Amino acid sequence: MARGLGRKPLKGRNFALTILLGIFIAIMLISLVNLSVDYVYPSPQYEEFCNGALDRGILPYPAEIKGTDCTFNKVVQDAAQECLNDGGTPIYEYDDAGCVVLLSECNDCQNRYDATMKVYNRNGFFIFAVIGFLLIVSGLFVSPLLVQLALLPSGAILVIEAAMRNFDSKLSTIIVLALLIVAAVYLALKKLK
Repeated sequence: MARGLGRKPLKGRNFALTILLGIFIAIMLISLVNLSVDYVYPSPQYEEFCNGALDRGILPYPAEIKGTDCTFNKVVQDAAQECLNDGGTPIYEYDDAGCVVLLSECNDCQNRYDATMKVYNRNGFFIFAVIGFLLIVSGLFVSPLLVQLALLPSGAILVIEAAMRNFDSKLSTIIVLALLIVAAVYLALKKLK
């Protein structure tokens, strides 16, 4: 029979209240872990990489466009296409008539942001996987039902959240999750004997 905090068997209403309270504590624990990780290890902000009109490829045109006799420039077009193929944003320079004369730069702020987010998500995966696994293991080795109901599901949800964060690196996520599942099952079988 399930035992309460005072090691007394839980029955009826106390059993139901323990389950509800355990679910409530699990939700609060997940929120606490998420907020704590975000506070200690904040995610990169898009504005730190791509901050203005220039970063979005928006440059002001001349105040007065004097004609539409712009000629096609193969060199500029090829450079712009290469920039786009690399995931950048072409930044053009215009003449007084409003015609593109050259590609002044290929802005790669989005690429830098994506690369930083990939590292952040990989690190977040390991942080949440370790915390979740530790909560699962702790939940296996405590006896009050209330604590088990708080630790086991919150640990499982944090491990699932870890996997959701790291979709860029599927193979490493699969390997780490498989190892965590094997370890958790092994510990659970050892505890339940």
